[in-house]
Amino acid sequence: MISVYPIKNAHPLFKFAFLLIGFLLLFQCESTVEDTTPQPPAPPQPATPGELVIPTGGYTTPEQYAGFSMLWNDEFTGNEIDASHWRYDTGDGCPNLCGWGSEQLQNFTDTPENSYLVDGNLIIEAIKELSSGKDYSSARLITKDLQEFIYGRIDVRASMPSGVGTWAGIWMLNTEYSITEPGDWWPAGGEIDIVEYLGEAPSTSYGTAHYGRDSDTHRFNQQSFVTSGADFNETFYVFSIVWEEDKITWLINDEVYHSITPDETSGEPYPFNDTFYLIMNLSVGGSWPQAPTNALFPAYFIVDYVRVFQEN
Repeated sequence: MISVYPIKNAHPLFKFAFLLIGFLLLFQCESTVEDTTPQPPAPPQPATPGELVIPTGGYTTPEQYAGFSMLWNDEFTGNEIDASHWRYDTGDGCPNLCGWGSEQLQNFTDTPENSYLVDGNLIIEAIKELSSGKDYSSARLITKDLQEFIYGRIDVRASMPSGVGTWAGIWMLNTEYSITEPGDWWPAGGEIDIVEYLGEAPSTSYGTAHYGRDSDTHRFNQQSFVTSGADFNETFYVFSIVWEEDKITWLINDEVYHSITPDETSGEPYPFNDTFYLIMNLSVGGSWPQAPTNALFPAYFIVDYVRVFQEN
């Protein structure tokens, strides 16, 4: 049997120790109670260099618009890139377009190391490695001879790469353009850059139209867009054009920021009332970006979907 010694009869030191132990136990219990106060969501964080992190948030657009029908789309589901939607430009552009016309440093491949699908996203990966005599490998996907378009709305939901020296593009060329005879149809056939992005400036992107009768009269009409939210490499944005006869309008997350009409081509012919094909690529270095920082590779260009709508 256990005897209980009433505290009222206890020695004063024992009373003090007893009360102190009780206070400490109460303090410990209160300090371990979970704080259930609602907390604001954490801001998106850039990926660790070289790590593939697919954003879980960002802007999205509908699958239908009033007065338009979806003509073609790729949601990048499945296990492999759809060969009925995409082909590849490969190599370094030589002999007629060495450095892809702008001193780029990569070799484009059609291998699954440089372009593949993950969780419903297309990944274009630029790798620091020796590839056919170049210091980097990457990929350039095109729809030429498979899917070609004139007019409509084009939406591309994408997250940009983080590496300094990367140059990502979603753009269009005239269907007559050929890399074997590039001067025959560029710039005369036109180039529509839905978006271009440089890794050293992650809060800025560009929409551009190129035109001119030949290389000597080449002109371009460009506008930058600086985001006030998360950087372009931290979350998904939707890059769009609304393409009409005699007018192209550029949008990011449905916000209009640029347009061009025949009155704005500096007297050169307006080439954009014609059929074009899509291109998506991740380049390294060149005449526009800074020199690449090798420690930031591999770099990833992530595309969630491509959707093309035409007016009913």
